[in-house]
Amino acid sequence: MILAIGQQLVALAAGLMFLLVVWYRPVWAVFATISIASLLDCLEVGAAGLDVGVNVYVDDVACLALLLTGLLVLIRYRKGISRDAVPCLLLMALLALSFSRGLNSFSLKQAGNSVRNLLTFAAPALAIMLLRPVLRLDSGRLARWSAWAGFCFSAVALLRWTGALPMPESLQDNLRSVARTLPADYGFVVGQALIAAIYLLIVERRRGWWWWAGAGMLGVVTLALGHRSVWVATAAGLAWLAFRTGRLSPVRWLGLGATAIVALCFIVVADPTILEFAREIVVTGMTEARSEQSTWTWRVQGYTEATDRVLAGEAIDMLIGPPAGWSANSDGSFASIHIHSRYVDTLAYYGFVGAFAILVWFVVLIKRSRRPAHISSRMQSLSRSSSALLQALLFSEMIYLVPYFGGILQGAALGLLWISATQGAFQQIRWLFAPVYARARFRDISALKASHQ
Repeated sequence: MILAIGQQLVALAAGLMFLLVVWYRPVWAVFATISIASLLDCLEVGAAGLDVGVNVYVDDVACLALLLTGLLVLIRYRKGISRDAVPCLLLMALLALSFSRGLNSFSLKQAGNSVRNLLTFAAPALAIMLLRPVLRLDSGRLARWSAWAGFCFSAVALLRWTGALPMPESLQDNLRSVARTLPADYGFVVGQALIAAIYLLIVERRRGWWWWAGAGMLGVVTLALGHRSVWVATAAGLAWLAFRTGRLSPVRWLGLGATAIVALCFIVVADPTILEFAREIVVTGMTEARSEQSTWTWRVQGYTEATDRVLAGEAIDMLIGPPAGWSANSDGSFASIHIHSRYVDTLAYYGFVGAFAILVWFVVLIKRSRRPAHISSRMQSLSRSSSALLQALLFSEMIYLVPYFGGILQGAALGLLWISATQGAFQQIRWLFAPVYARARFRDISALKASHQ
C-alpha cells in the first residue's frame, strides 16, 4: 500500500516537473523527448511495450508528450497555427477519425495498433512546427545537429560491431549476408549526417582534422550498414548538394575529392582487406537486390495488392481510408498490410485524402526551401548555399520514404527543415553578420550626431 502510494507520488512529481519544463523551456522538452525516445528505441529498451488494453510503447508516450508541448506553446504565445501546418493537421485529423471509426468496429487494441505508424511520423513534425515562436534555427545549426545525431548512432553501430553492445534480435535474421547493426531509420540519420558534415566542410568551411575525420567516419558507417535504400537516398542528397553548391565552392569540392582519393589510396596501401570488405558489402547488396528473395520485390508486390484493395473498396474507404484495426482481420498478404512506404501506407490506411495531404505537405516544404530571388551579391550566395542544404536533406528523405514509412526521427527532421526554411534568409544572415551590423549602426549614429553638431 505504502509502496503504491509512493510510486503515485513520484509519478505525480515527475509529471509536474515535466509540465514546468514544457512551459518554460519547450524546446529543451522536445529535444529531450525525441532524443530519449530514439535512443531507447534504438537500444530496444522497453520494446515489448506495456499492455493497458492497447499496447503502449516508448514512441507512443513520446508523441503524446510532443503534442502536449506543442499545445502548451500554442496556448502560451497565441501565435496561431501556420497555414503550412494544415496538411500535417489534416493527417492527424484523419488519424483521429480512423481511430474513432475503428473503436466502433473493432477492439481498442486493434484500432490503437493500427494508427501508430502515422502517429510517430506526423506528431513530431507538428509539435516542432508549433515551436516556431520560440525555436531559432538556421541552416548551420541544423547541419550541426544532424551531424551530432549521426555521430551518436554511428557510435552505437560501432559498439555493436565490436561486441560491446549486444545485437538486437530484430536485426538477427538469415536474409542478409552482411549483418546490419542499425535499423534503416537510424542508418538514414547517419546518411543525412554525412550530407550535413560535407555541407559544413564546403560551405561553412569548418577547419581542423576533426570534421574531416568525422565526415569520413560517417561515410564509412553509411556504407558498412548495408542499407541499399539509405545508400540511394544519401547519394541523391549529396548529388543535389554538389549540384547546387558546385559553382559557388568549386575549389572546396575539388579539395574534398582530392582528400577522399588520398585517404582511399592510403587505406589500400595500409590494409587492402578493408577495400575488399567494402567491395563485398556493395556486391552483396546488389546481388540481394537482384535475387528472387529481394525485399524490394516483396515490397512492390505489397504496393500492388494494397493499391488494388483501395480501388476496390467502398467510396468512404477510398476517400478517407478504412477504420483503424481492419488489418488485424484482413486476409491480405503481410507485405500489403505492413506496407514499407510512407506514400502507399498513407494511401492504403487514409485514402486519397491522406495521400493528397502528404503530397501537399512535401510541396509546401519544397516551396519553403527555395532560395529567395531578391537577395544579391554575397548574401545571395549564402542564402543559396543554405537552401541547398535544406533541399538536399528534403530530397534525400523524400526518396527514403519510398521504401520505408519513417519514424519519429524522420518526422522530426521534416519539422526542423520547415523551421529553418521559414525563418528566412535575411534573419539567418542577420545572425551571422550581427557584429558587422552593430558596427555599421554605430558609425551611422556617430555620423548623424556629428552632422547635427
